[in-house]
This record gives sequence, C-alpha cells and structure tokens, in this order.
Amino acid sequence: LQTSVVRFKGPAAQKTFLVAHGGEASTSGNTDTWAGFEMSRSIFALTNQSTAPPITVDTEVIWLLNRAEVVDENPVVIEGKLRLVDYLNAQSDVLYFEAKNRAVSISDYVLEFRKI
Repeated sequence: LQTSVVRFKGPAAQKTFLVAHGGEASTSGNTDTWAGFEMSRSIFALTNQSTAPPITVDTEVIWLLNRAEVVDENPVVIEGKLRLVDYLNAQSDVLYFEAKNRAVSISDYVLEFRKI
C-alpha cells in the first residue's frame, strides 16, 4: 500500500493511501491512447491535543492521453483529459448515505503536452 505523509506548519498532518490504480493502452484508429485511474484515501488530522475527529476524503483521478502529433515516429504533442472525482466518506460525513456512494465533486481539465 503506497502511502505518503505530509506534516504542515502548525499542528496538522495528512496521510494519503493509494488504494487502487490501473491503466490500459489502445492503438485503434490513427492515434495511440492510454487511459488510467488512481484511487486514494486521505486522512487529515490535528496533531495536538485536540479532540476534533480526523477528516477523511476519497478521491479518484482519471486520465485519458492521446498522441495527437507524431513526427518521425516520435510523439511531439500529447493531448489529454483529466478528471478529479471526490466522494464522501461514512466515517467523516453525515451526508454519506444521502449521496448513495455517488461523486459529490467532479472537476474536468484539458491537457496538452508539447516537446520543447
């Protein structure tokens, strides 16, 4: 289980666990495509004597990348989409059951990578 810990200035820390990941390549059509995902759980807590419960967040990151421009069989431009999806967690949010395990926040981004 891949884990990272961040200690903030002041009495706070965040621990993130990678709970699932995967990817798949496709070469159908004129472009090469790769799609992948990563799911993580983050726990943010105070590190002092506070009795406040930790905040738990579940996040899914989804990528779709395409080789958009190829010169001499080398990719020069890669275009893609990035989606960030956040879910409530039963341990930290009373609205979890009302959300019925559906995403409560979805953010979409368009990516373009160019070789310089």
